Amino acid sequence: MKCLGTIRSITIVLFIPKLIYIIVNMKKIFSLTLILFSAVLFSACTHDKTDTQSVKTNTTGAPAADQKSGTTTKYGTITSAGGKFFLTEAGQTPKEIESYAVDLSAHVGKTVTVTGQYSGDTLFVGAVE
Repeated sequence: MKCLGTIRSITIVLFIPKLIYIIVNMKKIFSLTLILFSAVLFSACTHDKTDTQSVKTNTTGAPAADQKSGTTTKYGTITSAGGKFFLTEAGQTPKEIESYAVDLSAHVGKTVTVTGQYSGDTLFVGAVE
C-alpha cells in the first residue's frame, strides 16, 4: 500500500507543472479573445454611417418624405384631431406636427408650407408660410 501512495504522490507532482502550463495558456487565450472582441466592438461603435447614406430629394430640391434629419420643409394642409395637429400632404397619410414657436391652431384648414425638424415621427414646426 505504501508503494501505491508513493505512485500517487509522484503522479500529482508530475501533473502540477502541466496543470500550471494549461492554466497560463488558457489565460493567454482568454486575454487575446477579450482584446479581439473589444477591438471589433469598438470599431463597430465608431463606424461612420454617413458614408453609406445618401440624401434623397424630390424634383423641387426639398428633402423627400422619408428624410428625417436636419431641417425639413413640407407643403400641405394643417388639420387638428384630438388636441393634436397633423400635416396632410397630397396623396400621403397625415403626419403629426407640433410647435413651440408657432400657434398651429391659427393655421388649421389652410394649405401652408411648414419648416421644422423631426423628433422621432413628429415634425416640430419652427415656421409656417
